[in-house]
Amino acid sequence: MEEALRWSRLPVRAGQQFVELGCAPGGSCQALLSRGLKVVGIDPAEVAPSVKEHRRFTHVRKRGADVRRRAFRHTRWLAADMNVAPAFTLDTVEAIVTHPAVQIRGLLLTLKLPDWRLAEEVPAYLKRIGSWGFTKVRARQLQHNRQELCVAALR
Repeated sequence: MEEALRWSRLPVRAGQQFVELGCAPGGSCQALLSRGLKVVGIDPAEVAPSVKEHRRFTHVRKRGADVRRRAFRHTRWLAADMNVAPAFTLDTVEAIVTHPAVQIRGLLLTLKLPDWRLAEEVPAYLKRIGSWGFTKVRARQLQHNRQELCVAALR
């Protein structure tokens, strides 16, 4: 998460709310908390006690697709790092960011590429994200990424 935040240069500030889909075990949430953010972690799996007990952390033990959209109405930043195919990640994120009550300003998405042939779909993935109203959409394989791609998007 630290590497993604530095690379993306998203204008995230302490005190803002950041939601992470696929938050367990909580390493990315810890990085966000260390920056002074309020963090909502969404994942059916358990998170580390040091994260779960943090006063600015809220754990929602559900899949992102199962969370009511109005729960995101005060959220400006959304990250997703789910162990699913890119299409499923994008479907879940799209259902959130296109809801009329939700005003997400920026995204940090990790798209898993278990088969390198999925890399051919990256331009279509980026175009899809742009169609949601994000005017600045960039992708990069970060140093710590394995077979995955980091996407930053900003409105």
